[in-house]
Amino acid sequence: MFDLDGTLLDTSEGILASVRYVIEKEGLPPITGGESDKFIGPPIQNSLKKEYNLSSEEATRLAAIFRERYSTVDLCKASLYPGVLEMLSELRKIGCKIGVATYKRMDYASDILDKFDILPLCDCVEGADFEGRFTKKDIINNCIDNLNCPKSEVLMIGDTENDLIGAQNAGIDFLAVTFGFGFKDKSKLEFYAENCNEITKFIKNSEE
Repeated sequence: MFDLDGTLLDTSEGILASVRYVIEKEGLPPITGGESDKFIGPPIQNSLKKEYNLSSEEATRLAAIFRERYSTVDLCKASLYPGVLEMLSELRKIGCKIGVATYKRMDYASDILDKFDILPLCDCVEGADFEGRFTKKDIINNCIDNLNCPKSEVLMIGDTENDLIGAQNAGIDFLAVTFGFGFKDKSKLEFYAENCNEITKFIKNSEE
């Protein structure tokens, strides 16, 4: 089971373009390079609320502006990480079911996965609900239910603390990737992969 942003696709260009649109439209202070990564991964209303000390209502309003811009203009401003399609094809060949569990809204996730030819390689895609109430644990559990797999046979692969905590709360194993937006300090990671080839090797070794 894969996260999407920062794990399968580098979606930073499109996300940050829409964030800047909201910030400029609302007259908020611009974000710097170091702050920009905070907007990639978590639900956008959470990031906006935390960064600008907004009320829940105001953060929800700005998140709606973001989603309108992102879905119509910036969604597909993204790129595949090297080796993603080859990795997914290889995992399917050895009998793995492939799921995607993402904080992206379900319709956005399906559209962008289709655009980059990932969707046909997936058995299940689960994303955020329209109200943004699902936690990462909820999304992961929805994916597990649809894949119809015992939790002992599920591996969550992601690039941020949100993915790790979601996997822990759902009671499944986790593999960190270090090429995305989150994990930079490898010393704190139990298991990690630096590229798609290492993900494939890790899973194959786990099967043996």
